[in-house]
Order: sequence, then structure tokens, then C-alpha cells
Amino acid sequence: MNTTELEAKVIEFIASKVENVDVFQITTASHFEALGLDSLDTVQLLFDAEEIFGVSFDGEEVKSLRSVGDIVAYISKHPPAV
Repeated sequence: MNTTELEAKVIEFIASKVENVDVFQITTASHFEALGLDSLDTVQLLFDAEEIFGVSFDGEEVKSLRSVGDIVAYISKHPPAV
């Protein structure tokens, strides 16, 4: 999957998890706080993303994930094992 496809899938996934935010309002620059997610919501989002995208977020690296683009970059660097 190329980066553009991955970005679209991550944005669609996040839109499905975030209430009161339209998919067209979400970009790779969108920060979780701006989308109305607190730290607990963000942790749940990452757990769900692990299942959907087949990745495992490293405990230390998770602390640096603050935006949609951060998730895209992480998945790009750590593709799921096939």
C-alpha cells in the first residue's frame, strides 16, 4: 500500500472512531487534541489501530504519537508482518 492509500485508510479509520468530526475535517496534520481526543481516547484509538492495521505500537514510541500523520509515519516504518 502506498503512502496516499495509507493516509486515506488512517483518516477514514480515525473518522469512524471520533464523534462529531467529519472525515473531510481530518488531515495528516490533525492533532488528536484538536479532534477532541484526550489521552485515554488516544490510547483506545491506538489499540484499535493495532488491530485494524496489523501493527504493534512500541511503548516508548507511542508517547511521540500526537497526530494523524504520526500514525501514518509509524505504520509506514513498521509495516505489518505478512
